[in-house]
Amino acid sequence: MVPSRNALTRLVVDLLSVLSNDSLVGEVLTNKKLRTRSALLVALQELLLDRAVDTVSVPQVVARAGVAQGTFYAHFESLPAAIQAIGGLVIGEHFRVLGHATADAADQADLVARTTRQTLTLFAVNPDVGRLLFDSGLPVDGLLDGFHIQLREDIQLGVARREFRVTDLAATCCIFAGAVMGAGLDLFRGRLTPDAIPLVIAELLRLLNVNARKAQRLANVAHEFVPWRALPLSDIDQD
Repeated sequence: MVPSRNALTRLVVDLLSVLSNDSLVGEVLTNKKLRTRSALLVALQELLLDRAVDTVSVPQVVARAGVAQGTFYAHFESLPAAIQAIGGLVIGEHFRVLGHATADAADQADLVARTTRQTLTLFAVNPDVGRLLFDSGLPVDGLLDGFHIQLREDIQLGVARREFRVTDLAATCCIFAGAVMGAGLDLFRGRLTPDAIPLVIAELLRLLNVNARKAQRLANVAHEFVPWRALPLSDIDQD
């Protein structure tokens, strides 16, 4: 039976109606894709944090996430690419809490002191973060790059405001970032105790030529630690 013209017209109208809601359909599909990607990253972090797991593979990740192996490659071209995405989550979370920790900093020296205290205290009180950063195989270069960018901006602004004085900005950032990562590793391993954190802060402020009295004062000011969200991190529940 051949459909009438009215029936065909209604069919066309219905199809156009569906197409007009394409953005809604696209949003639903996008949200589903984001949830799947997040589930894969959560599963990967759980495996990286599991002390009983020596090596991690794509089959392990998809099994824990409850998806097919092909789904993994629809989101990441390789396991290292997924691990790099976790690095992005780590940097994003740390910058989020730093925003809270430094919100009412009086000047750049205070801001750098608070940033350093927050970062070092994190390694002292949250061993899961230390394990994720130092023991899981996350690319440290990427993490340092993110830290370098923010640190460079903070120091440049301090120099512009005549709070800091440095001979070579790149070298100073390298020394500063390396010292923070080294102290963070020692705090995580237990080779350095939390009561050494003010000493590290004071020395790093002196590196920026902050006068000794101010460096000591800022290094010893007590600030409330801002905790990370619980691990594993997800990229769909940011504040």
